[in-house]
Amino acid sequence: LDGSRLLDMYRQMVLSRALDERVWMLNRQGKAAIVASAQGHEAAQIGSAWALERGKDLFYIYYRDLAVLLTLGITPLEIMSGFLAKEGEPLSGARQFPTHGAYPKYGIVNLSNVVATQIPQAVGAALAIKMKGEDSVVITYFGDGAASVGECHEGMNFAAVHKLPIIFFCENNGYAISVPLSKQMAVESIAGRAEAYGMPGVAVDGRDIAAV
Repeated sequence: LDGSRLLDMYRQMVLSRALDERVWMLNRQGKAAIVASAQGHEAAQIGSAWALERGKDLFYIYYRDLAVLLTLGITPLEIMSGFLAKEGEPLSGARQFPTHGAYPKYGIVNLSNVVATQIPQAVGAALAIKMKGEDSVVITYFGDGAASVGECHEGMNFAAVHKLPIIFFCENNGYAISVPLSKQMAVESIAGRAEAYGMPGVAVDGRDIAAV
């Protein structure tokens, strides 16, 4: 990571935060009905997206991954079109929740805002990549709350058994919607859980973009 790339990453972080704050302002004005904030997640999301190949790898995101979308190439205008349900929104034609749908050009898939449903779908995509012998990987994003849902267990177990090319990326912000981590799952990190499935796991500070 040279200086120019770090500067580009920082610009993406600032852009994501500014856009997120603007969307929240519109929500309070009654103009954007549904908003799930990405504030505080910018470094984790952007660092992970920069580590992969845009246009080649697949990104199964969840509803907080605004910074991932911006990093992969979706424009602020397209993002705002989704939140305001306007023409020109590329993921679903503004027919779904904001940032929901798919953008094959950038390898983006987000089919639902139901917690953890993207995980088994991502695992299926990784199985298809392995069966076809393709040189690409899948990353699936989720929060710590999803780590307590059955789909997460089933997806990680299946991926480990079949040695699939997939990254399980847990954005642990300490809360599952509104429930603190201490009350909804064991305090141990998801990285420790990965070892139980026979997969390598690592925990890093999600605010450290270089570490991510």
